[in-house]
Amino acid sequence: MTAPSTLSPAVNRTTRAMAAGRDAGWLLLGNAVGAATQWAVIVMLARLGGPEIVGRYAIGLAVSAPLILLTGLALRTVQVTDQTSRYEFGDYLRLRLAGAAAALCGIAAVAMAFDAGAAAVVVLVGAARALDAVGDIFCGLFQRHRRMREIAVSMAVNGVATLVAMAALLYLTGSVVWAVLGSVAASALATLGYCVPASRILRAREARPADRRPATRLSTMVGLAGVALPLGLAGTVTSVAANLPRYVVEDQLGITALGIFAALGYVALGANLFAGAASQAILPRLTRMFADGQIERLRVVSNRLVLSCVLLAVLAVPGTALLGRPLLDLLYGAPYAEHVGILVILVPAVALASATYFLDAALSATRSFGNQLAAALTVTAAALAAVFLIPAYGLAGAAWSVALPAIVQCGLKAALLRRVLRRHASWRSRGAA
Repeated sequence: MTAPSTLSPAVNRTTRAMAAGRDAGWLLLGNAVGAATQWAVIVMLARLGGPEIVGRYAIGLAVSAPLILLTGLALRTVQVTDQTSRYEFGDYLRLRLAGAAAALCGIAAVAMAFDAGAAAVVVLVGAARALDAVGDIFCGLFQRHRRMREIAVSMAVNGVATLVAMAALLYLTGSVVWAVLGSVAASALATLGYCVPASRILRAREARPADRRPATRLSTMVGLAGVALPLGLAGTVTSVAANLPRYVVEDQLGITALGIFAALGYVALGANLFAGAASQAILPRLTRMFADGQIERLRVVSNRLVLSCVLLAVLAVPGTALLGRPLLDLLYGAPYAEHVGILVILVPAVALASATYFLDAALSATRSFGNQLAAALTVTAAALAAVFLIPAYGLAGAAWSVALPAIVQCGLKAALLRRVLRRHASWRSRGAA
């Protein structure tokens, strides 16, 4: 009787690389459909409604995003990197549900500052994002168990249903309020109609026996919130920094100018699409590298990913200058194509900002959540440039208000990651000695 053969380290590495590539492929597909449909929503709003309608929708996104992130506490990242299963799925879900409810209350309070039509759009966009936030926890469960196909299907269902519902309702009613109500229905379909039933077996697998559950749910939620708070605050501050130019554009230049600026920004979504999908797919792998003490390998992989984004940012400048005007005219029409110079600034800025997805993934793998909060606070200082640049230079100033924080954030998080990895390498070398 022969002993079973064992796979060589090289074969194991190849197998893991193929699995990571397959995971990234599913996430890329889901993100591609999601991003394409988001972009198509903006194109549809621009064609059927014009810049003012786009602006109303954009302000709804800008108001809701920071509050959803603040109360969401980046729980999916904490969930995926929880290698010891300190918390079960129900803990994450209960905290996310409480956060989504709190976010909706905050969004409704902020909406009171707008006129009735804009307020309705803000609240409905917030409701859709809150449902998406709940679905995100189910996607975290799928990701923990390497079920990337389910994540891709969820994103595709949400994106396609959102586009179809919004386009049909806007065409039939001419009202952006009714159109955004269609977005709420689509988010409910993806979360309640797909994620909940698709996760039934995985939820049962992660549930703890009754004798191992904590005495009180509240103490568990408070403990989990304490772990996730630094990362959640970091995401919130970064979101505020990213949306600050939109707030100032709406205040200084008007809702129509915001519609043009938002539409231009969506053209640059491709870089974030790839980076977001790839960073989520590689996060479990980076977490295992760190847990196994492969600090140098983690550093090399992270550097390669970041450098690819920097190269993309450099190549984006001549590419956008050459193709930007005909692309804008094709997608949105002549009023948008006149602002191609803004796009030349935005596209490389967003490409560079996509590097932070990989830096965040590497920092999250080391569970250095407090370091990310410090970086986000510094980025906010750079984003305050919007207050001065937009009144002076209009939409060009808004574009530079996006570019400057991207440069600061990328450089700062790269320095933070280098310091964290160096410190952990030093600790491990002393432990080995």
